Amino acid sequence: MQKKPFFIIGCVRSGTTLLRNVLRKHPNLASPEETHFFRWSDAFGTIPSLRMLSSNTNAVLKKHREMDGISEQEFQSLLNKSVSRGDLQKRYMKCYLTNNNLHNKRWFDKTPQNVYGAAIIAAEFPMSKFVHIVRNPKDVVSSLRIGKVVKIENLVGACNIWNEAAATIHTLKRAYPGRVYEVKYEDFTSNFLPELEKLLTYLGEDFNANDFTSITTRTTEHSHEHLFTEKELQTIEDLCRRWGKHYGYFN
Repeated sequence: MQKKPFFIIGCVRSGTTLLRNVLRKHPNLASPEETHFFRWSDAFGTIPSLRMLSSNTNAVLKKHREMDGISEQEFQSLLNKSVSRGDLQKRYMKCYLTNNNLHNKRWFDKTPQNVYGAAIIAAEFPMSKFVHIVRNPKDVVSSLRIGKVVKIENLVGACNIWNEAAATIHTLKRAYPGRVYEVKYEDFTSNFLPELEKLLTYLGEDFNANDFTSITTRTTEHSHEHLFTEKELQTIEDLCRRWGKHYGYFN
């Protein structure tokens, strides 16, 4: 029996890409780049939702599909046949696995922003699991200010990207006990193999350290004092205090 899929969700710049790339090394797992099918609030099939998925509107998603080996013609066909986000996800993953000769592998999705549609994912994929990797909010906000992948200068906006993900995950854990696994970025990078073994055990997958010999991890911490004033650092701590304390980052 094919195992249920799982979804890596949470806050951007928290290690989700690292986690996906590690799990891709497992012989039974496969994942595309990022789908974003559950990210936006517009109902599936409405003009705004279709526009956000269009290559004419979203060059990033078009690039992701190219990396996944799915042509725009194929994607448009999948989109036209789909009647819900979950239906599109299933069709897309089947196409991805087929086009990349990954038959019989268990698929998973890594799109941190899909955290905004976590409740819909949980409903559309009963018994699926979620993996949340959480990182010190000061490092997340620092990364957003540096802006190598996503750039956000405004402190309120950057802090709320972290806060809203944490709040949603907290609610998800209460609604679906046992379906959410959490790991701290700092633990995963500093104690890699033991943390990976625990995660794979939760996912019901075998662990063989030899599958991950090509992976090296290191904990990246930013020089906050060079990026922010003392007042800005205090603002970050004040805005992120509730969930920062919850995860043990703040006193």
